Amino acid sequence: MLIFLGVKNFAKIENAKVCINSYTLLVGPNGSGKTYLMQLAQGVNERFANLVDEEGMRILQPGEEQGRNTDGGINGSYKRYIISQDTVPRFVAYLNTKLDEKKEQIVREIFGRDVPVEKLYIEIVFEEKVYYEIISFHNIDINTIEFIPDEIRNLSRNQSTFMRRETMGALIKHDEIKGKNELITLLSVMGDDEVRMFNNIMLSFFECRSLFLPSSRTGIMLLYRDFFANKADYFISYTQHEKQAEKSNYRNLTQPVYEFLRFLQTYTEDQKKIDVYSEEIEFFEEKLIEGHINVNEQNGFSYDSETDHISVPLYMASSMINEIAPFVLALTSSFPYDGLIIDEIEASLHPQKQLELVRFLNRLSNKSIKLMLSTHSDTFASKVNNLYVLSNYVKQNKRDDLIKKMGLEKDDLMSPDKLFVYEFISQPNGKSIVKEIPGDTRTGFQFDLFTDSAMHLYNEALEIGEILQNDQA
Repeated sequence: MLIFLGVKNFAKIENAKVCINSYTLLVGPNGSGKTYLMQLAQGVNERFANLVDEEGMRILQPGEEQGRNTDGGINGSYKRYIISQDTVPRFVAYLNTKLDEKKEQIVREIFGRDVPVEKLYIEIVFEEKVYYEIISFHNIDINTIEFIPDEIRNLSRNQSTFMRRETMGALIKHDEIKGKNELITLLSVMGDDEVRMFNNIMLSFFECRSLFLPSSRTGIMLLYRDFFANKADYFISYTQHEKQAEKSNYRNLTQPVYEFLRFLQTYTEDQKKIDVYSEEIEFFEEKLIEGHINVNEQNGFSYDSETDHISVPLYMASSMINEIAPFVLALTSSFPYDGLIIDEIEASLHPQKQLELVRFLNRLSNKSIKLMLSTHSDTFASKVNNLYVLSNYVKQNKRDDLIKKMGLEKDDLMSPDKLFVYEFISQPNGKSIVKEIPGDTRTGFQFDLFTDSAMHLYNEALEIGEILQNDQA
């Protein structure tokens, strides 16, 4: 399933539609609106689930059936909601109506001020022969429900998991081509609050628990503790009064940037996540930072160098270390992030390190981490391009032998159909439009911005050479 976020006349952007839940790369000149769009994607991500109410639930054609309750009677019931190619058009239309009604409020909450926005919408594209099912049940013996997946049925052995005071919800993905049913999430809410349960389930459906990592991460890594030092009793909130938002203080930061600060301040390590991403972390430490990031609740983060075996507070490490350390911290955080939205991904990285960074990001994508990145680097974009072409060729021709020949590993390749590339193009009126750059299986992506810069430098070098030659003559 792919989710696209669209805008019209938003900030400096005339129009744009970009994928926000796959592997997305944004390129374009400074001041063209990339950062605005990325922060909007982060903020809208957090609000999808809360847009759904009982009216939206009814669109997904709930069916109510009887089962036996926990006392053995037949009063228990469960409901089924289907999100498929048949139901999703009406459901998306409903969500877009909600987004249109609340677009000014949503933008104001995200940016802390009024930002022009004419239209805000989403599109959802399903895989062929795939649909999702949400099951809601309360005070029921799930063994009486024939279609319940084994993952849920096995949990019924522990009856305390299904206490009658809770409403249970399950999200199941059905793949008819693979003949596979996958339990995506199982959760409960207290009482008979089906709407709240449904909203929580939708968080997993949209996979929208993302973290925005702003540019200039070095400065934030150095100062985030000072930012909160005197704010222990500071209450952060937004209150809405008609069209005005009272901001009780993000200190002139946008909500996504503030949330990144809070992420650093409240970070706790999760050993299970470390185990899940152990190979990716090992690659990160060996190929990128040549060391290890340590976490100490009292002293914050420190960096251990593999080359000189010295441990220093992170603020004393290089800007490169500070820029990319949050990438691995997000992976190992106790909060379950589904995706990373990273502005100016290549900041402070030597070109050689940028090449390794692309390999690392491909590995994250292969582990189902959703990525949305912006870059000004032709080196970074060219490496993405090369691995896109190679990934296509290896996949189409089953030439795994080429991977080792290129000095790579299988995990360095990407799923070509997951990559979306967009270019921001400045217009004479000061606005920008965003167009998708189609990928060619043999040549990859044509980055006009970088091509123009390269040609300018090439022609300039020729002109200088002619001048020097004529002067010497």
